[in-house]
Amino acid sequence: MNPHLLSLGSLFVVSLVTAAVPGPSIFLVMRLAMRRGRGPAVMAALGTTAGCILWCAAAALGLAALLAAAPWLYKLLRVAGGLYLIWFAVQLWRSPPEGEPLATAQAAGGSFWRALIVCLTNPKSVLFFGSIFAAYMGPDTPLWVHLSAVGIVVIQCLAFYAAVAWFFSTSRAAASYAKAQKPLDRLAGALMGVFGVRLLWVFD
Repeated sequence: MNPHLLSLGSLFVVSLVTAAVPGPSIFLVMRLAMRRGRGPAVMAALGTTAGCILWCAAAALGLAALLAAAPWLYKLLRVAGGLYLIWFAVQLWRSPPEGEPLATAQAAGGSFWRALIVCLTNPKSVLFFGSIFAAYMGPDTPLWVHLSAVGIVVIQCLAFYAAVAWFFSTSRAAASYAKAQKPLDRLAGALMGVFGVRLLWVFD
């Protein structure tokens, strides 16, 4: 079998596992699905996918070389991501039980941009696109491999987060969330806070 096809198959598996590992993006989509419904959660999935597209573009433009030449940039991204997640955690902790009276369109638009920011400030994204994914963007790699790698990551990201949005916005999930909204919001806030503190405290 063509070695490039085997390599792309490995990329699919690794990108799927990376997306499935609990992190800020998946918790954001889950919470929006249970609290706001399918529309805002799908918009968050689209926002996360848009972030993946921007990271793909950064990798194609030499993200790995940039991080190697300027390690302070990675630290800056960690600090920015950590501070944002801590701020987001505080908002989750203080959120009222019944939710804010936002219009659906406004909630959906805010969900898109929030998910995009979370994706762009997530060091897990930096590590994946700056190391594993960047290997598929080398000058000696055929163009069809470049395009296939981008397609695999973007489609997989969209499909995975859209599936999360659909599953956690079902009536059963929404009903379960409504019964214990405040504790679940505070649990989500605590997890986001842990992610944020870890980014600020741990520098590899």
